[in-house]
This record gives sequence, C-alpha cells and structure tokens, in this order.
Amino acid sequence: MDGTVLHILNGDYALELWQKCGFEGQSLVWREIYLEGPLPDTEDLSIFHAARAEYLSHFAELAGIGRDRLCRHLKKLDDSILDLPASSALMLWFDSCIFDQTILMRILHLVNRKNTGTGNVFLYCCEGNCLTIDDFRQGWLKRVQLQPDDLETAAKAWHFFLNRDAAGMVNLAERGNFERLPKMKKALFRCAEEVTEDRNGLNRTQRQIVQLVAEGRSSFMEIFKGLDAFEEYPFLGDTGCQRLLDQLVRNGYLLRHGDRYELP
Repeated sequence: MDGTVLHILNGDYALELWQKCGFEGQSLVWREIYLEGPLPDTEDLSIFHAARAEYLSHFAELAGIGRDRLCRHLKKLDDSILDLPASSALMLWFDSCIFDQTILMRILHLVNRKNTGTGNVFLYCCEGNCLTIDDFRQGWLKRVQLQPDDLETAAKAWHFFLNRDAAGMVNLAERGNFERLPKMKKALFRCAEEVTEDRNGLNRTQRQIVQLVAEGRSSFMEIFKGLDAFEEYPFLGDTGCQRLLDQLVRNGYLLRHGDRYELP
C-alpha cells in the first residue's frame, strides 16, 4: 500500500457508490458498532478485540461467524491504520450520524496512537446521514486535511466515550477545537446524554422508547421511526433498536405481545 490511498468507508452501500467513481487506491468498510457493548480501556488491543468479539458474537445477524473470526476481523480493522505506511494517505468517508462519529473517534485515536506524522489524513463528512453519489463525486475536492490537534482531540473524545464519562465528553465538546470535526462535537453531547441514566436506570434512548410506547406506538416500525423525531442525526439502527426493545422487555419496562409492545 506504499504511496497509495486507503479509503475507509462507513458501510457497504457507500462502498458501492465509491466503486462507481473510479477512485485510485484501496478501500475498507469499517464494520463495527461502538455504540453497543463493552469498550475496555486498555492499550492491549488483543483484550479489546476479544471483549468486542465476545459481545458481537451474540448478535443474531452475525450468527455462525464465531468469536475467533470476529477477532480477526477487528484486528484487521485496527491494523489497517496501525500498519499503514507513512507514505500512504488515509481518506475517511463518513456521514453525520452518531454511529459514524464514534467510528471516526476510534480511527483517529488509532492514527494518533501511531504518532508518525499526520500530513496525509483527510476527511469528508457529509451534512446528512447518508453518503450519496454526489458526495463521492464532490468529496475528494471538498475533503479536509486533519491536523495533529484534530487527532489529539479525537483521541480524547474516544477516551471519554469508551469510559462513559459524560462530564468529560461535555467538557471536551464545550472547550475543544472542533473546527474540522464539527459533527464529532455534536456526537459528544449526544453520547453524554446516552450514558446518563435517570432514577429508574434508563438512558435517553430507553426513555424515548418508553415514551413512544406510552403514546400508542406499539409496533417495532412505529417505535423505530418514532425515534427520528427526537434526534438531529440518527442514533440507533434497526437491529440496535430491536436489541434495546428486547432489553427493556427483559428488565420489565415493556411487555411484548406478538409483534406489539405496551407498558406493564
């Protein structure tokens, strides 16, 4: 990969669009979801990968893949950054949703961990929550070159996020320089709200789901679509929403009858 460009993309649909634009270099889809599950605060990446693989192995959509294979996948993601030659450029394609911004925190944390210079890291982050073909056609010219301070800020954001440190996230968002990472700033405020539980032990998204059910939204799709009204940028995907509903049922906050949900 020496002297080339590694394009990191936020999903398979983005990869399809990227392939239509004739970019040079290699591509990698960053398939992870840091909004769910354990995030060990450790310098030992094998421990981090093992904890993530154990959690992800229980996802229904990943059934049959197994922890070892998931571990190898997670190691490949991190190694794509840590082993990138200094002469190669890194081009990051992401959108404004919270899911993407937490991935961006992780990637830039890894770049910062390398500590080998940062003159070749570029970002294009679209205004909406889904990259389009026009974003790829125009994004290369509109890309932002990230500076050492940006990597340090993102690394701090990742640290506070994985430690579920709401005060740290808010303080960094309020005082840090996010001129080139404005969507990450918004993500920090939103993530801080998510890790703050009320007296009933519910976080923001859980409270929103209970509120929607109380208002008469009883089907999965009604609840999932209803969450959009609470958010500037999407926070939860459909499978993540289903896992959260299942958790609320297990913990007694909701009842499920067939494909309908109601309050106890």
